[in-house]
Amino acid sequence: MIIANPIYDVTFKHLLENDRAAKFFIGTILDCEVISLEPTVQERTSHNRETREISLFRVDFAATIETKEEGKKRVIIEMQKALHLGDIYRFKNYLGEEYKRSKYPIISIYILGFNLSVDSPAFAAIPDCRDLTTNKKLEVNDSFVEYLTHSAYFVQTLRIKPSFNTKLEKLLSIFEQANFVGDNKTTKDFALKEDKELEDVLKVLHYVAADKEAREELDKEEYYQEAMEGMFGEKDKKIEEYKERLEEKNKELEEARQKNKEVVQRMKQRSISVEEISELTGLTVEEIENL
Repeated sequence: MIIANPIYDVTFKHLLENDRAAKFFIGTILDCEVISLEPTVQERTSHNRETREISLFRVDFAATIETKEEGKKRVIIEMQKALHLGDIYRFKNYLGEEYKRSKYPIISIYILGFNLSVDSPAFAAIPDCRDLTTNKKLEVNDSFVEYLTHSAYFVQTLRIKPSFNTKLEKLLSIFEQANFVGDNKTTKDFALKEDKELEDVLKVLHYVAADKEAREELDKEEYYQEAMEGMFGEKDKKIEEYKERLEEKNKELEEARQKNKEVVQRMKQRSISVEEISELTGLTVEEIENL
């Protein structure tokens, strides 16, 4: 089946505007039943050919969900999608705005077009409450705590491999960045032709792939994504290179520290005073004591 690539804002917007598809998507990621969804904030990609200004996709929902552990509750679901590492600053700004105005607990879902250090296509960061004196996990049901912390779910599209064993794996597979049709990445050939669980999602994605106006919007977005890659892709690459160099430097410093520690220990075993060790090694007295 030919479907539109949901990593693009145009496609993702259509997917979340369909109530049944959006409920399936969010419920599968959060492993809960989504009873109701009401969009509260929506920003989609807008392009200006002259200034090249780009507004990226974000949508928030006020939702009623039901989980096995907590039953029914009202939450704010904040969904954001980014292709570049630098978008983390935009995420922080949006999250701060949501904290200021929200009357409900916040759950964030991030769809990422780049890799984090976690080797998993999807993972959750769910804050635990722990007793600081015993380090035991606590069951806390106070809204005061719940409203000042939030759960976050991350989908790493570049780590997704085709798998259809579970409902979650089927959903993630639509984001796999492979099997593209034609010269660009706007449409792809999806392995599942029919699936009862994915039925609503596949209908939306197939419609976007076949609709003339939607395809024109996709082609436009593809053009500007290439421009963004030119502007920010190199920047992200340099950030990753800097992180690697920093890790190597830290490793070298730790190795040097370990060697200094061994030297100082041997000198102390020979009853050499701290002052003499400092003079011989160039280390300060404080550094020697720390070692």
